[in-house]
Amino acid sequence: MTPAADQKQQVPSDPAIRARIRETARQMIAEGKMIPPFTLPQLREQASRLLARLGLTDAGYDHYAIILFNNSLWETVFASFPYDQRLLLLPICLRNHDRCRAPRDDMGLLCQACGECRIPAITETAEARGIPVLVSESSSSVSGWVEQGAIQAVIGVSCLESMEKTFPAMFRHGIPGIGVPLLTDGCRDTQPDTALLDEVLAIPETAPLPLPIFSDLAKKMEAFFQPKPLNRLLQFDERPTEHFPKTELLHLLSQGRHYRPLLAASLYRVLSRQPDFPSGLEPVLLAIECFHKASLIHDDIEDADDTRYGEPTLHRQIGLAAALNAGDFLLGEGYRLLAHADFPAGQRTAMLAEAARAHCELTLGQSLEFETSGQPRDLETCLAIDRLKTVPAFRVALLLGAIAADGLEEHRDLLETFSDAFGIAFQLRDDLDDETPNPASAVDGVMQARSLPREAARAIIADAYRDYRSRAYAALEPLTDPALKILLYRLIGKVLTDV
Repeated sequence: MTPAADQKQQVPSDPAIRARIRETARQMIAEGKMIPPFTLPQLREQASRLLARLGLTDAGYDHYAIILFNNSLWETVFASFPYDQRLLLLPICLRNHDRCRAPRDDMGLLCQACGECRIPAITETAEARGIPVLVSESSSSVSGWVEQGAIQAVIGVSCLESMEKTFPAMFRHGIPGIGVPLLTDGCRDTQPDTALLDEVLAIPETAPLPLPIFSDLAKKMEAFFQPKPLNRLLQFDERPTEHFPKTELLHLLSQGRHYRPLLAASLYRVLSRQPDFPSGLEPVLLAIECFHKASLIHDDIEDADDTRYGEPTLHRQIGLAAALNAGDFLLGEGYRLLAHADFPAGQRTAMLAEAARAHCELTLGQSLEFETSGQPRDLETCLAIDRLKTVPAFRVALLLGAIAADGLEEHRDLLETFSDAFGIAFQLRDDLDDETPNPASAVDGVMQARSLPREAARAIIADAYRDYRSRAYAALEPLTDPALKILLYRLIGKVLTDV
């Protein structure tokens, strides 16, 4: 959180100013019909406008205004998270420095409720509502839990400086966070804004948002993509020929992170408002993975790759012709699964149309890659290939989830724009992870096209990556559905990491 000037950042000492900042934030949010989450740049912009409206631009309240604006932005949505999913994070500096004898462990302070400071009373109030409490001097553990999806909402009591360390991860992952700044700091015997804290702890529970937890869904995907459930859905011939690689295909389908079916399942749950996805969605999820794994088999053949997931590629295991045949089988199975999925005919037709569109685009992208093979590829060519080869796989996953939930018409344009930015950013991020030369990588293409050292080319791709990640966030600005916006924010934060 960078202030507009170099003045010292502080919390207003006057309660009337603090109240005016909160009220103005609420007014601005209501006027603009703003829906959380916001990115940090968006919050900075709104906080700057807020302070300008109050004539407090040069008062050193930039960080405080960001926190209070963010609080007001989340207030309504925060209520949809159950008390037991809200973590109250208290700083150790609230203890009585001279008299506290409480022990500590790796998590933080083990308060003995001696009554010498405010911590026991605050803890009692929170825990009476079922809100778990952690007294810690470090924000690193909280950031880690945020990354893992273990925390759904946070109430953080802290000085402005410490909030700077915790909140970026929360913003990135779309975690509802309400900050309660300390009125006095100095790292010992500090004082929170008790009026604000009492109000925040009293935010009631309302109907929960239909937000899936990625870690839970990932476990379901892992359980689903195993030989037994796959055998149940795939139409293997009962008398397979000697050369048909059934075992190898089942193994290949079980590998990888299954991002694409996870996206479809997540979007279905949010748009359908269902607590879980039905068994009827399973053929759709498997079809998405069949299309993806078929493209990998064919791509490995076309690029003459030797390994995939740290193992020999399928064509190295069973031969070129047999691998081509296996990839074709997965394509056919994907279309069969969609055609017979347990959805109305109109939805099945829409799914088949989107899958065919993605399939054709991928082949055109591969054709462009053929045309430029052995030539230096400038950044524009690399992006054009990514738009045809990588984007369709993510787009079809999101659109099929939306079609299954009967929510495509309302969200198509946004999902198309988001998929384009997200898919390109995903591929650029993957290219940046290459530690050895790779002719298909945008880093190698730019390095050769511009005769640059690898690090210079990598810097250009990193800039492009950050640009497309920003575009993915920007695509979400028009959303008025907080559950969908939070879901896609979390997707960006989980997959498109910093470089």
